[in-house]
Amino acid sequence: MRARPRVSVVVIAYNDERRLPRAVASALGQSLGGVQTVIVDDASTDGTGRVADRLAAAHPGRVAAVHLPSNSGGCGGPRNAGIERSDGRYLMFLDSDDLLDRHACLNLVAAAEDTGADLVSGLCERIFLDVPEGGPDRVRPWFPWLYRRSVLYGSLGEYPNLLYDTLSTNKVYRRDFLERAGLRFIERLHYEDLLFTAEAYLAAEGTALIPHRVYSWLVQEGAAAPSISNRRAETASLADRLEIHRRIDALFAGRGAHELKRAKDVKFVNHDLPLHLRDLRARDPAHRARFLDLASAYLAELDPRAFETAQTLPAIAAFLLREGDHEGALAAAEYDRAERPELRVHLRERDGRIYWGDPAGDALARRVLDVTGLRLHKRSLKKLRPANTVTRLEMRDGLARVAGTVLNPLGRIPPGAALTAALEFRDRRRPSRTARTPARVEHRGDVLAWSAEFDPARRIRPIGLTDPVWDVRLRVGTGRGELVTRPGAGPGSPPLDGVAFPVRPRLTRFAADRLLSYTTAGGHLAFALDSAGTRGRLARAIVLGAATSRPGRLARRFLGAAATRGTAARRLPGRSGRGRT
Repeated sequence: MRARPRVSVVVIAYNDERRLPRAVASALGQSLGGVQTVIVDDASTDGTGRVADRLAAAHPGRVAAVHLPSNSGGCGGPRNAGIERSDGRYLMFLDSDDLLDRHACLNLVAAAEDTGADLVSGLCERIFLDVPEGGPDRVRPWFPWLYRRSVLYGSLGEYPNLLYDTLSTNKVYRRDFLERAGLRFIERLHYEDLLFTAEAYLAAEGTALIPHRVYSWLVQEGAAAPSISNRRAETASLADRLEIHRRIDALFAGRGAHELKRAKDVKFVNHDLPLHLRDLRARDPAHRARFLDLASAYLAELDPRAFETAQTLPAIAAFLLREGDHEGALAAAEYDRAERPELRVHLRERDGRIYWGDPAGDALARRVLDVTGLRLHKRSLKKLRPANTVTRLEMRDGLARVAGTVLNPLGRIPPGAALTAALEFRDRRRPSRTARTPARVEHRGDVLAWSAEFDPARRIRPIGLTDPVWDVRLRVGTGRGELVTRPGAGPGSPPLDGVAFPVRPRLTRFAADRLLSYTTAGGHLAFALDSAGTRGRLARAIVLGAATSRPGRLARRFLGAAATRGTAARRLPGRSGRGRT
């Protein structure tokens, strides 16, 4: 009679025939004996089902394959099917694009048996595959502060911060615990992990944490078909997360666990919401408004004390979103996460305190929006990086006309300062290649207003093949130094995409005859070389095809080197001399 497995690892897969064998190999290679692997194919349309059957045939008694008749629409259904098909005393879950550490089962089960815990959780590391091996930030531990030491908690109330780690995959569960508590994953909703782990933490008579790495979450941000966690800017993704949070709220309310509900609210403000606010600025305004309205409706249901307990800038983002100030909310979310953040909001000083916008006399707003402790008022303008909002972008009467406003935080640049300005276009591949045109600049309330008018064909001379993208900078002389900002989208901006500036590339006009504006993922103005008309695009395609051949690549390298030498010897036209202002 076959011995009962100690651990069953449920591997769920959908259209992942290439990576499934690697995931299963990590389960088969466990140092703990008696590990069963159950593959659940969620009605894949590629060869995933056949791969699962081959693996089961190659490892009889160790690997089983389950095929769902129709796609479940999420991860909950396949995991539930795997629970029913598995036999182990303990259960783990593995996604087909991830890996288990070789000693994951051994370390987790040992902790469960030593402590008697119903569930044991270990460290998960996210591996960013787009970052080269050995590169900075390739490996990023998931809430490592939870896993600094081995510890046993008798209940969730003893340590509510467990709610920060809501992964189901870096844990082992006693089967009799899951059956006793009636725990299964919710189906047809994404973020099912959040509800499942909240229910498990709440029901467990002991939760143990160990400092060992047990799970590698492999992240491919540039994948053609992004994973659920990489589709957070989609409205449906946020709707699912909010529905899951509402069910967790109901769970805690039903148990009278109001302190746990508030702790969960703080975690939502600190972690969940910022994940979804990333990169929203690059979305079209209608999508952004629908998304933020959806979020603000849920934020109105939170305990107001959560805004005071959460971290400063995430709390400001959530509070302002609840109040309907979308721009202020996004500004706080972006300032918190960016390595070199831009200040996109007016700081206000009241009674010696510094606020993120105007608290308008509201007591809660004053407490939440107070950023005095961040010492923003002590930072230099260069470090504050005030936002530059484009207010005009057009080609008219043969001239490019560009204008905007730069924030002047707390009046740092006094009205009497002798201001000068220049608008700069910079070759993204070779930042030393720049073209400048003079700009007007003046004080206007709490902003600096600037404008420039110029003939782009005279001022900007691309080579044509080696410099396809040009970024824009505004350089403002303040009398005490230079402030460099990047013009971009903001309140009152016109559409920044698709405005054409005619240019005459040095190499050939077949390569391009215009610079076409677009907005970068960070919300900044940039230009790409382009050809107008069908004939122009066809000619450009032919030229680019030739340029990507081996002789063409050698020629481009030569041209690029020559251009760099030429830049060192002389300035590009438009960087000096008189011109229209």
